[in-house]
Amino acid sequence: MRGFTARSRDRLERGDPALYDRLADQWWRPRGVFAMLHWLAAARAELVPEAPRPEAVLVDLGCGAGLLAPHLAGKGYRHLGVDLSAEALRQAADHGVSGVRGDVAAVPLADGCADVVVAGEILEHVPDLPGAVAEACRLLRPGGLLVVDTLAATRLCRWLAIVLAERIPRVATRGVHDPALLVDRAELVRCCAEGGVDPALRGIRPSVADFVAWIFGRRSAVRMVGTPTTAVLFQAWGRKRT
Repeated sequence: MRGFTARSRDRLERGDPALYDRLADQWWRPRGVFAMLHWLAAARAELVPEAPRPEAVLVDLGCGAGLLAPHLAGKGYRHLGVDLSAEALRQAADHGVSGVRGDVAAVPLADGCADVVVAGEILEHVPDLPGAVAEACRLLRPGGLLVVDTLAATRLCRWLAIVLAERIPRVATRGVHDPALLVDRAELVRCCAEGGVDPALRGIRPSVADFVAWIFGRRSAVRMVGTPTTAVLFQAWGRKRT
């Protein structure tokens, strides 16, 4: 293949979705390799209000094994999870998530089917950011809420979230992120606006005190707290224009 170099081979290996299947037994281990995904799921759920109507639908893009589900309990949504991994969807079903196997850039669901669409820690894994964002916005009914958390395409993020984090046990699995796919914040905002959503952004990070306590086994989870910069890990949310 033209232009296929040693560097591009390495990039293809990074972010390989098969990694999640190889580590499928780790999904629900609170101190396993996906521990931080549990903390992020809790922070993501804080942005989701109670269901606005009976039979309200929440579509969870890149749902994995359904880590968001426990944090939505009692909010009144029908929780649909979209993922490529059959094993992750099987585990998600055990937690009340109705699975839809598919690509987040081509979701097999109807226009305007969702009251809420969440895309948690998935956009930094997709090669077609505009396509994935367009799909998320397409699924929303007018007035519906989009909730995103992802990693920023900055030098600081590459160093903290990849170079450093992959060297700390249980913080980031080696090879899980491709630095070429980290999310340009301006492009994300532009793509959302094209889909009818004008998002607000805020930076988040793990609580340092909680993280130290977690490392030493004195906490079972770590709270995510706000930070002044969106240059590393950030949330974005907004409602679709009516």
